[in-house]
Amino acid sequence: MLKPLPLFSSLKFIAPFLHLQQPPTPPRFLVHSTAATLTRVPSNFARASSSFEQPPTEANMDSESYMFGTYKIDPREVFYSTQLSYALVNLRPLVPGHVLVCPRREVKRFLELSADETSDIWLTAQKVGCQLESYHNASSLTFAIQDGPQAGQTVPHVHIHVLPRKSGDFEKNDEIYDAIDLKEKELKQKLDLDKERKDRSIAEMTEEADEYRKLFL
Repeated sequence: MLKPLPLFSSLKFIAPFLHLQQPPTPPRFLVHSTAATLTRVPSNFARASSSFEQPPTEANMDSESYMFGTYKIDPREVFYSTQLSYALVNLRPLVPGHVLVCPRREVKRFLELSADETSDIWLTAQKVGCQLESYHNASSLTFAIQDGPQAGQTVPHVHIHVLPRKSGDFEKNDEIYDAIDLKEKELKQKLDLDKERKDRSIAEMTEEADEYRKLFL
């Protein structure tokens, strides 16, 4: 008559088979890669932030109110929004697809954003950048923040510049940062003086925003 194996020996014998039957651990990171960036985002972080998203329909955007510092933004210039952030077309874009992503709340400095706002604004910038890079047949992206007046910020409201990039769009790549500084100053001057728009009319900006909205439907 066979003797039963001791409990410890039995467990050692069947443990490998139990381990093989366990489902694989789900990946902890979502990896988004473009020619310009490699972004690692915790999957639970992305799921939590996705609850802030709103369907970017023309009806709800046109009924919303958007502020950029003390300036009221025409809703027709906004093409994507969540509960915490929004994306708008640029008055004088440096390259095709140059847009801004801002928190809805008027926040002067990046360090003053809440954790939820920080998560949401970067996820929005990532989503917008991915779509516009493809739309404009670009191969890279520049994300830029000027955080404070000594960094070149002229409108005291956090905003991320998102720029689709192509080979040869600037003779020297770092020239784009000087160009962003110049555009910041021009933007502030335009908002302060409320001059007639010479480079881009509201009709042109609305048409561009309408095209971008379709990318998120």
